Amino acid sequence: MKKLIKPASLLLYFLTTLNFFMAGVLYASKTGVGKGQGLGGIADVFEYGFMFAFFAFIASVIMVLYAKREVIAKTNYLLGIGMAIMFVFLSLRRIFMEDKETPEKTFPPKVTAPAAITSPAIPLGAVIPAGEKGKTPMGAGFFKPDFYENPVLYFYGNPDFKKPVMEHVPTDSVVFKRLERGSFDIAYAPPWLVPDHLKMDYEMLYFRILSIGGSFVKVIANTRSQRIAYVSRAAGEIIYWPDFLLRINSVEFVKGKEQTIRYKPSHQAGEVNARFQFMKPVQIEGAWMMVRLVDDGYRTVGEGWIQWKKDGELLIRYSLLS
Repeated sequence: MKKLIKPASLLLYFLTTLNFFMAGVLYASKTGVGKGQGLGGIADVFEYGFMFAFFAFIASVIMVLYAKREVIAKTNYLLGIGMAIMFVFLSLRRIFMEDKETPEKTFPPKVTAPAAITSPAIPLGAVIPAGEKGKTPMGAGFFKPDFYENPVLYFYGNPDFKKPVMEHVPTDSVVFKRLERGSFDIAYAPPWLVPDHLKMDYEMLYFRILSIGGSFVKVIANTRSQRIAYVSRAAGEIIYWPDFLLRINSVEFVKGKEQTIRYKPSHQAGEVNARFQFMKPVQIEGAWMMVRLVDDGYRTVGEGWIQWKKDGELLIRYSLLS
């Protein structure tokens, strides 16, 4: 048992634990563990490191019990080289990452106060009919920037779809900043920015999608002037209408376009008669949506189907905050 506390053995424990902790962290980072989860994601990455280190430590103790002294010494030598290589790798990676981020620090050339967009530019859930001049078309859904991974959202003009995003020069951008409490705010935004939904204290920033390509997403950057811009598809999340609506707590009919709630997704199906206050989206099948009917006491009083779109136009209103 004296072998367990000899200097060479103690060095083996230390080098093995440190090497495999770093290997676990690198593995978790490369495989995307905890991506986009903030502090929780960092904890997940370190959990991998501790797990790798724990099993490596157990293996090193077993090795000390059964291996010869020469083998332990040679293993310490190899682990020392491995640790040096990892430190060099991490240092070079940090340098290259800083060089890669340099363009973000030089663009945009000036910063203006984003006071004009610190609150929703248009009412949350506002329904604007499609096909009318100056009105926002329904589109395919919404684009939500990933500000956890991308502190800058770049806008592009008319991209060449044969070239990758990195070969294009941005026309403007939105710069995000992380607050002390962990949430995000906007540090810079162009004065023309008027997205569909903007409420950064709830991490809400949604742009209406007009078209989707392999590298770019065409969005409406200003819902008042219908200004169009392109963003990198990898810079955020694409949320199609069905997925978006199923995240909503409640929907209601557009005034003047009230409809009958049906037992099945068909205009020929029977009518659902129930007194309710809210409609909670449950399932979407084509142009039809199954809703749960809820009364003032938040009790379910029934369910049925409503038509949520027709001819490229929304037939319902929704609220992101209710």
